[in-house]
Amino acid sequence: MRAFTEKHGAFVARLDAAEREVVAALVADVAQLLGAPRFDEAGPAAAPAGPLLRTERIPPPQDPAVRRLLPDASQDDPDVAAEFRRLTEDDLRARKVARLGVMWTLLTTPGDGRRHDLLTVAPKDAPELAAAITDLRLVLAERLDVRTDQDAESLYDVLSDDAQGQDVDVRRYLVSLYGALSWLQESLVGLMLEHARRGGASGRPAHEG
Repeated sequence: MRAFTEKHGAFVARLDAAEREVVAALVADVAQLLGAPRFDEAGPAAAPAGPLLRTERIPPPQDPAVRRLLPDASQDDPDVAAEFRRLTEDDLRARKVARLGVMWTLLTTPGDGRRHDLLTVAPKDAPELAAAITDLRLVLAERLDVRTDQDAESLYDVLSDDAQGQDVDVRRYLVSLYGALSWLQESLVGLMLEHARRGGASGRPAHEG
């Protein structure tokens, strides 16, 4: 895996076939958590549409990872949280699944020409990809019990200790994946900020000309 760089007006990263498969599987898993059918060779499917105007309350998600993706709008007022969830959750799920679908398509579509490892994103589409990566990281963080700054600081200790066992191996795998996605996202966001600065300096949107 190589970080995003800017080439010919696009943001380009490199992921080999195995890396693409791993990340695409995670993308499909998270989309399923949000209620979408499993992504497959036919392409990503949208999340089932909710009613145009819900009249009943939607209970908060039982899975803590999904609750991170769809958090309560208020920690202090359950009624406010419930009403906000009723009004917004269906649309929020659909938007998140749509973003994940775009990412899944990028990962499962070979790059142009001889470079099949290229992941190419137009600057105008980069915020949606960055948001999709955030959702992947939120789910991984919950599965890894990362809830405080101290948890985050000690997260990578498992990569250097001598512990053995299936649970440890799974945790190492998830930590490695979390770290790779964090690094990839950081490189993408850095390019987005630089692109925006250049656009502001020229007095026109960064994606034009």
